[in-house]
Amino acid sequence: MGFAENMRILSNINCGLASAVGYLQQRNMGVSPAYAGGNLIGNLMNGVARNEVAYEMQKWGNPVGNTINMYAGYGNPVSNTIGTLGLMSACSPWMFFNCPSYMFCPPPMGFWGSMGMGFGGFGMMPFGGSVSITTTTRRGFYC
Repeated sequence: MGFAENMRILSNINCGLASAVGYLQQRNMGVSPAYAGGNLIGNLMNGVARNEVAYEMQKWGNPVGNTINMYAGYGNPVSNTIGTLGLMSACSPWMFFNCPSYMFCPPPMGFWGSMGMGFGGFGMMPFGGSVSITTTTRRGFYC
């Protein structure tokens, strides 16, 4: 087994455990079993889908998906939202323009990156960020 497969297995275990903890917390707070069970299934499905996206990214040499999943966590609506939007931003064809500087991101390896003309490296974002998550602790992704 390679690194990508191991990360997928461990991330799915992490997803299952975090979703189970979320279910138990909801049951302890008095949430009905049907509602808590529905949330459990939704959390599991979201986490497994996110792990599959990260696995495919890792197979092609891009570890950003695993990093996003580790940052976001699993098993609750906030984690699901941050992780899903982060992966959508990382998989976006405009990810290249979301990069504020090369200090935080490697240069893109596409046509423009190979010519040294990446707009993201100059701090210009002509198309803006595709996803911006802002909370009181300012959470977001550079790439």
